[in-house]
Amino acid sequence: MGPGGMVAARCPCSHIVRVAGVFDTIKVGCQMVNSGHNGSMPRGTRPIDIEQVQYLPSAESALDLEVFSMSDLRRRGPRAHLQRHHRYDFHMFVHVRRGKCRAMVDFSHIECGAGSLLTIRPGQVHRFGPGSRWDANLLLFRPELLQASQGEERLQMPELIDALPGHLRLDRSTGRFLADTLARLEEECTLEARQPLLNWLLQSELATLVMRLHIFHTEQQPPAGASADAPERFRLFKRLLDAKVHQWHHVSRYAHAMGCSEKTLTRICSAVAGVGAKAFIASRLALEAKRLLVHTEMPISAIAQRLGFDEATNFTKFFRSIEGCTPSDFRRRFDVSL
Repeated sequence: MGPGGMVAARCPCSHIVRVAGVFDTIKVGCQMVNSGHNGSMPRGTRPIDIEQVQYLPSAESALDLEVFSMSDLRRRGPRAHLQRHHRYDFHMFVHVRRGKCRAMVDFSHIECGAGSLLTIRPGQVHRFGPGSRWDANLLLFRPELLQASQGEERLQMPELIDALPGHLRLDRSTGRFLADTLARLEEECTLEARQPLLNWLLQSELATLVMRLHIFHTEQQPPAGASADAPERFRLFKRLLDAKVHQWHHVSRYAHAMGCSEKTLTRICSAVAGVGAKAFIASRLALEAKRLLVHTEMPISAIAQRLGFDEATNFTKFFRSIEGCTPSDFRRRFDVSL
């Protein structure tokens, strides 16, 4: 049964396409629902077809990490496939070496010049733009590879990588360090070493790279007026928000869960993210709404219910206040071209 009790039919075009040795892409069949329900996908409009991409290393290596070039990936599969929308279950770093990479990540159009880094996280919807006159080194790794602790303080690799921006312009020194690390990782992936020793080696190299990128980013944008523990408490806030965004819409719920006042949480959020906690929550909630509007055919009323609104009209008012248009207008007008 589909949203609102409607019968959903699975499109028969579902298939699995082998693209690279490290992962498979699974094309999700379109959910087709009966038309005529208020707020459903407008006539003549189709949801964006998203391919779920799983990290499946080859049986020979069984490694949690792989490095290869964009030009190599182009040789492995058809050009049209690379320009489809994908949602990965792994992290991907794209270090642009030549030309300009145009991409879309969760409704944001990003242009990365040579020497910059594009970071794509599990769950994000991503698409490479057209054109083949650019090249990059790609680093793919499973989230599990970030779980190890380093030293007595248990540096939290997932939190450090989560603090990196989606697009990072590197200086010459950091760019050279990244390029050298990727080359070293690619070479180490071919070593004939027993498991789990080789994965531990890759894990150590990756941790060093993440820390170096994190240090570079924080040096570029030092938090003004923030307390020493503000970044860590902000990361806790983000984890709570990711888990509870469908249920909790008010600052007070997150502040209570974190054991602090609303003013303290707002001050932490403003210092680290540049906006208050209320605005940050609204932005995150709007992103979930846009994902459902563009990538599914769920009726507006069902989306409102999924996101924790008691009435569809309240959801529409909220969405209009953030995006400047109604949910139906956004669904109809959204342009995915690059």
